[in-house]
Amino acid sequence: MRKYVSCVIALSIGVLISCDDIIEDDITNDLVTTVAPQDMAQIEGNSVQFRWDPIDGADEYRIQINNQASNSIILDSLVNTSVFDYTMNPGSYEWRVRGENFAYQTAYSFSAAFSVIASADLTDQTVTLSSPNNGVFLNDTGITFSWEAISTATFYKIRIFRIDGATETEIFNNNNENIIGTSITIGNSVITEDALYRWEISAGNGSSATTYFPRTFSVDTQDPPKPTLTEPISGGTISTGEEVSFKWTFTDTGTIQSGVTYTLQIATDQDFNDVIQSASEDVEEYSFTFNTADTYFWRVRGVDDAGNVGDYSDSSQIIVN
Repeated sequence: MRKYVSCVIALSIGVLISCDDIIEDDITNDLVTTVAPQDMAQIEGNSVQFRWDPIDGADEYRIQINNQASNSIILDSLVNTSVFDYTMNPGSYEWRVRGENFAYQTAYSFSAAFSVIASADLTDQTVTLSSPNNGVFLNDTGITFSWEAISTATFYKIRIFRIDGATETEIFNNNNENIIGTSITIGNSVITEDALYRWEISAGNGSSATTYFPRTFSVDTQDPPKPTLTEPISGGTISTGEEVSFKWTFTDTGTIQSGVTYTLQIATDQDFNDVIQSASEDVEEYSFTFNTADTYFWRVRGVDDAGNVGDYSDSSQIIVN
């Protein structure tokens, strides 16, 4: 438990910061006890669940997995629970875990060795999807889907759904022809419009199959519209050394509205050949202080998370005396 008495000290000197920022439990002398896999365990299949007993004062746990054949760490990850599922190829491994908080960390647990053994029964095994990433925005409708192989799988099946609110429409499957490899490129004749999609992969070998493992992605091919500059008023005058707040408005009318980052330019000429300041912002506002008297021009454009680049706004003038 954190030592919340530190709050009294903070409030008494009028400092408004959280207790978590002041002091953490010292867990240096604690040790995490691993639960599974235990030392010398053998696990059939490719899905491994790592479990350990949580300790008071730890906010996260760092788990490491070492490949014994290559003597290399294949995973070094922070997790905020005491259960971690990971997909692994056949082989011999060892693992360890430690607790961490903002200020302290325990020593690593004693390493436990275990082995993963290939199984022909795919029922409870996991297909790890590689690309496209879950939740990604794309601006191309010709997409290559890829996933990791399961050693005992001989083929894979894919399904793709277009999602419109509560309505899901299957637009592609390969039920008539199995995929032998671990990737497939779907042309733009299948994914034909901006929308949210889900793709799913199942592995099979003739006698068993995994469930379908899903990911989603969105297609957004529409360029962001031109922003409208609102402040300062075009032709307005300010003094050198005065901070100026540049503001603009933006309305995305696309079917899929991926996040937008704004690129702002300030130049001494209306053609923007002499740009003196360039900034990238995820809000519709930017502050800048001019130290040299001159006439300046500024403009803004949007670049969305799918990679679409919009046109620059009409430029606006500002006079600095």
